[in-house]
Amino acid sequence: MKKRIRRYFIAGIVVLLPLFITVNILSLTIRFFDNLLGRYINPYLQNTYGSSFFGLGLVAIIVLIFFSGILATNVFVKRIMPYFENLFLRIPFVYQIYPSVKQLVKFLFSDEKLAFKKVVLFEYPRDDVYTMGFLTNEFADQTIGDKTMDTVCVYISSAPNPITGFFVIVPKKDIIVLDITVEEAIKIIISGGVLMNKNVLSKVNPYQAQQNVPIDAADK
Repeated sequence: MKKRIRRYFIAGIVVLLPLFITVNILSLTIRFFDNLLGRYINPYLQNTYGSSFFGLGLVAIIVLIFFSGILATNVFVKRIMPYFENLFLRIPFVYQIYPSVKQLVKFLFSDEKLAFKKVVLFEYPRDDVYTMGFLTNEFADQTIGDKTMDTVCVYISSAPNPITGFFVIVPKKDIIVLDITVEEAIKIIISGGVLMNKNVLSKVNPYQAQQNVPIDAADK
């Protein structure tokens, strides 16, 4: 009886907890963005017309985003933006915050992540320990020490922030190309492996690693 009650209780948590957390995160996000401009708009409406409207600040933010996007794609504005950014970065403490936030936003909302050509797996930092990374560049016939080999540059993201990390140069023959998208790999990294794809686990095999998939084969 106790086991059955426990099973029902856990099943209820599994069903309801993700729902509650998602709804609360969405609610907090909407309230946050609505309050950015709503704190200025609503008092004015309250004093002028005697009432205010929830969500008007969010609408204003959306309009501002579109207007900013139109300006940002203007050729003239794109030329003068670096000048104003440099002035902005001279403000104390801004230099420590703004560049990192800008990188994160660009990574999440732009096509920059497409610079990652493929998702790869290789043994690092020692044998039988596998690391997932993103292929960023390839070089043929590179001389390393007394050997000449094909090499690749691999960017290794950190969890939970995928824009932080480091890159390594790896012999091309040691790379295993994974049949997953960059977006899927980023989800795995951000989750710390909780959302692991079975296609990745199937490659973590010292015998299968000897039969590496050619890098060009991932496009087929």
